Amino acid sequence: MKGDTPAGEEIGNSHEITTTVDTSADTKQGELEQSDSSQAETTVRNKVAANTTTDDANSGLTVQSDAEVYPDEAVAQPSRSHSQTATGTDELIDKKILITGGAGFIGSHLSNRLTTANDVIALDDFSTGSADNVDSNVELVEGDITDEDTVGNLVDGVDVLVHMAAMMGVRRTLENPLGVLEVNMEGTKTVLQTAKEHNVDRVLFTSTSEVYGDLIDPPYGETDEKSPKTNYAVAKLADERYTKAFCREAGIDYTIVRYFNVYGPRQESSEYGYVVPRFITHAQNDERVPVHGDGSQTRDFTYIDDAIDATIQALGPTGVNETFNIGSGTEVSIAELARTVVDTIGSGEIEFVDHPRPYTVDRRCADVSKLDEVLDFEPEIDLESGIKRLAKQI
Repeated sequence: MKGDTPAGEEIGNSHEITTTVDTSADTKQGELEQSDSSQAETTVRNKVAANTTTDDANSGLTVQSDAEVYPDEAVAQPSRSHSQTATGTDELIDKKILITGGAGFIGSHLSNRLTTANDVIALDDFSTGSADNVDSNVELVEGDITDEDTVGNLVDGVDVLVHMAAMMGVRRTLENPLGVLEVNMEGTKTVLQTAKEHNVDRVLFTSTSEVYGDLIDPPYGETDEKSPKTNYAVAKLADERYTKAFCREAGIDYTIVRYFNVYGPRQESSEYGYVVPRFITHAQNDERVPVHGDGSQTRDFTYIDDAIDATIQALGPTGVNETFNIGSGTEVSIAELARTVVDTIGSGEIEFVDHPRPYTVDRRCADVSKLDEVLDFEPEIDLESGIKRLAKQI
């Protein structure tokens, strides 16, 4: 297992997942980052407002009902009895929650936040995550998400399953392309199958902004066309679609979140690390801050506290069977990021360096209007404030 998803990208992005333990990846310098049916009575639903969601059908369509996505098929209606009454933001209490990739960057922050009022189990293989990230009252289990026995034993009795574990990061995925498919896609298959077998009420799958690619100009809305450029992004998009189809047929409530360049404490700053902590480390050491190319490539940098708050909101009743972008909604160039870091830290010098960027997506930014409209959530921490917070902990 590799890390939790979507959150950090290497040197030019910041979306992550630690290799079966943590959240999403973008690319260097603006690019380097990271069925069985439920046997429930089946009916073809018409456009009834009570069943309407705004989730996309992964094809640019707005999903208003399963009957609209699959007009020629009878579709089992998802069971909502538990999630709609018991997993609201203020009601996510006294639940048993399993978080795969729960010791990674984003996963550990979510584990620690939820454990204050719930029974939380964090599964991680420690390929990029660390036991030091996790509070002592979280039950921490070392294991692989592709191991059916391990996952099955942990899922028993679980109310909510948050699947963050994945292999991520541009460099890692380029070095081990087949591993990306094996870990990410087979891991998701294992997690979902065990969720069905053990009657889990709610699944949250963490995806990445990388699924959008570069067919259109940002900001990207949830239903915009997708054009993934790396096998990591391809695997994530495939997992999104599989999660939706599987959960609909199994009668499991789902939520999908796509992280945009999340940064904050516990994010890796090694050669495999992500741009914000790397820039801060260089500046604190009064070193040159290397910007690839002319630095015009853009990303949407999201502080970890905002990302966790939005994720928990998405686990509420209004997030059932929906997909959400989790970002700041602010487009920032890598050159501007470097300047903000140097000015905020008060040391370091920006250096523009040539660098091949085979998978470069020049621009990336989230349309976060759905977060506001559906979840009544707005990000609060701007880039300068986030850099100051992170700098104190590096």
